Amino acid sequence: MVVILLFYISLSVVGQQDSTNLIINNIDSLRIAKIEHKNYRIMPYLAPAYTPETEYLLTAGGLITFKTQRWNNLLNRSSIPFSFGYSSTGAISVNIQNVIYLTDDKIRMLGEFLYKDMPDNYWGVGYDNGINIEKSPANTGYQRIYWRFFEKFMFRTFSDLFIGAVVDMNGTEATQLNARMLTDEYVLSNGTGINNTGIGLAVEYDTRDFVQNAYKGVFLSASMVFFQSYLGGNTKFKALEVDYRQYLKIKRERRTLAWNVKSRFSFGDEVPWTDMAMLGGPFNMRGYTIGRFRDQNALSMTTEYRHMFKRRTLNKRGNYNSRLGYVAWLGAGTVSHSINEFNGWLPNGGLGLRLELQTRMNMRFDYGVGKGEAGAYVTFSEAF
Repeated sequence: MVVILLFYISLSVVGQQDSTNLIINNIDSLRIAKIEHKNYRIMPYLAPAYTPETEYLLTAGGLITFKTQRWNNLLNRSSIPFSFGYSSTGAISVNIQNVIYLTDDKIRMLGEFLYKDMPDNYWGVGYDNGINIEKSPANTGYQRIYWRFFEKFMFRTFSDLFIGAVVDMNGTEATQLNARMLTDEYVLSNGTGINNTGIGLAVEYDTRDFVQNAYKGVFLSASMVFFQSYLGGNTKFKALEVDYRQYLKIKRERRTLAWNVKSRFSFGDEVPWTDMAMLGGPFNMRGYTIGRFRDQNALSMTTEYRHMFKRRTLNKRGNYNSRLGYVAWLGAGTVSHSINEFNGWLPNGGLGLRLELQTRMNMRFDYGVGKGEAGAYVTFSEAF
């Protein structure tokens, strides 16, 4: 709540240089809750948010950071951000992520566990349905329980090249279907109880200086996951994801221009309606409801400017870096049934506030706007 108040104050004093500098120079004096024990640091938080999926949301969580080799000054700190949320619609959500560096950063583990029990919406498959169908309990509403366990195990091979394995398990139980869903061809084909179990391979080229909040470098990733019934699920399809990111310093460190091109391509005749390529959420096309636009394939592009303020006086750490910053982004995305039929591009943009809880570990408050909807997100780490 203090951060939100500061954001409001900072907007109200645009053009009043002395007041703005007062905020920047004194934000380090804020007492941020922290639990520290030897190698481990835990920073809890409690904050409101609003997303298109859950509407008004109260989230509680924290950021755990640690080193797997305490003596290694060159090894970045691993992080496990986690959150628990309850919304005005009765939605319950649990989200735990991890970025863990092992053995001199020769091995990396990156993943998440996600659980949601919430009123959800299904517009159908395809760009046209997402545009033309009006969101309402009668048209799009249903109840969904969803869980996911995802983990990548990456091994450094040559310099900045990583090769590894992917495990992706998730499940959906859909109930209280609206009338449209009862006649939808994809729902009829796949059913309402869907479990996916997949394993695959991933290749990454990564020159980023810090995975959770890069100031410079390039990241290029490609992964192919095979979902098969004999692995324990009840579906059979393949998913290819390609992710390109680049970061460029603008005159000084902590002022960064970042851009991201992300795509997902699904293959097979049994791609379930619950797991098609989608746009939306806190990490991709912020402001759009996750799943409003879904199809066999999805493509999105985002360019973001990130700015952390400088102080006029030294902080307690002996430098001029402020904890406070902001971001602004523009982007576009679309979905398609065929790889060569991408059209109907959707606009996206937004602004965000950053509060550095630990060195290069930010808490982010983002407000994203899409076509006909918007959302506010509170979470850790950057969107990409």
